[in-house]
Amino acid sequence: MAKKSAAPLRTLSLEGDLDVFSIQLQWEQAQTLLTLENGKAEVDLSNLGDLDLSGIQLLCALDRDLRSKGVQFSMVGAKEEWKTRFAPLGLAQLFGGSTA
Repeated sequence: MAKKSAAPLRTLSLEGDLDVFSIQLQWEQAQTLLTLENGKAEVDLSNLGDLDLSGIQLLCALDRDLRSKGVQFSMVGAKEEWKTRFAPLGLAQLFGGSTA
């Protein structure tokens, strides 16, 4: 019986801010993940400073686009304050939290 190999993981570490002023540059960096057809993609948010609704839109679009291609997508390093701030908008799951 052939051993199944684990799906490759591609990680993108975002740095600086993920806000209206930096969204274009951050989106250009995120394009590297969109070349995946299968496998796993991870975005590391631990080096981000500020996150506003423009950044949330980018993360949601990335999540949608990758999942539509069959890529397992996750985020790591989200600050607790972001989870708390954006949970009322129904975005807890985006940061790996529960929806309850």
